[in-house]
This record gives sequence, C-alpha cells and structure tokens, in this order.
Amino acid sequence: MNRKGYYSIQMQAVCDNTRKIRDLYVGYPGAVHDSRVFRNLPLCNSLEDKCGRYYLLGDSGYPLKTKLLTPFKDSRQLNYNIKLAKSRYVIEHYFGILKQKFRQLFHIKLRNITFIIHFIRAACVLHNAAIDDEFQLNENIDMVNEVLPPEQDLDFVDEEEDRDARRVRDDIVNDLRM
Repeated sequence: MNRKGYYSIQMQAVCDNTRKIRDLYVGYPGAVHDSRVFRNLPLCNSLEDKCGRYYLLGDSGYPLKTKLLTPFKDSRQLNYNIKLAKSRYVIEHYFGILKQKFRQLFHIKLRNITFIIHFIRAACVLHNAAIDDEFQLNENIDMVNEVLPPEQDLDFVDEEEDRDARRVRDDIVNDLRM
C-alpha cells in the first residue's frame, strides 16, 4: 500500500496490431515485477504454440525468450532498440485507449479485489467487442521515439534459453540491416 492507501494491480496484456487483446492476465499486486508475473503465467510456457511464426515484443522489464523480443541492455544495437520501441507503441496506445474509454480505471472505487479484476476484464472484453463491431476510433497514434531505460529482475536466468533467445534476436538484428 502506498502513502495514500491506494493499491495497484498488475495487468499484463498481449494485443495485436489492431489493438485487440489476444491474451490477458489481471491480478498480481502492482509491486510485483513484470518479469516475475510473466514467468508465472501460462503464456510464458506456451509462447512457441501461441506465437507460431510471430514474436511478442516486450520492454526491458521482460525476459528475452525465443518468441519474446526485448531490447539490448547496452547501446550496441541502438537501431534495433529504436525499431522495437516504435513497434511497441501499439500496446501503449491500447492502454491509453482503454483508460479513455473506461475512465473509472483511473480510480476504481470497488473494494473487493475479485470485483476489481472482473471489472478490468469486462472493460477489455468490451474494448474487443467494439473492435469486432468495427467501431472506429478517430485518435492520433503517438509513436514512441525513445528507448526506455532498462529494468532488471535478476532473480531468474535460464542460460540455455537465454542463449537461444539471443541468437534469434541477433538474427532479427541482421535482417534489419538488409
């Protein structure tokens, strides 16, 4: 709990280029690091099946995996980091749209954690329904033009997977040079 008695809840979402939610988890306390939450989600262990030939894009708060591309921690691949940040604008824009559509998300007045989680999920379902009904949003998309500073969660490192993930990311970096 912070100074004013407010709590926060983690919401981790995967959305596609149409800003439609493809995977959602709500429920961990806000103080839990993104990478710890991610590692405990079913999505983490099913990335190969769910992604197929595609990749998820994550910020530096997430672990590098063969199907989850994250920025380089140093500046040796600045071009890749910038392209990754520009591509990640979709999820940032999604969260902005969701909060604008459902202003109650800024300060939820519910007290029961189960109701709060259901409320957040319902907002996401309604958001997807609006996309399915081709409800058009006339909003400007602000591209992310900066690379955020790295966050680290050093409690878990899988060297084998890390090596494979680095190889995949390096291959993509090489493709970007063409």
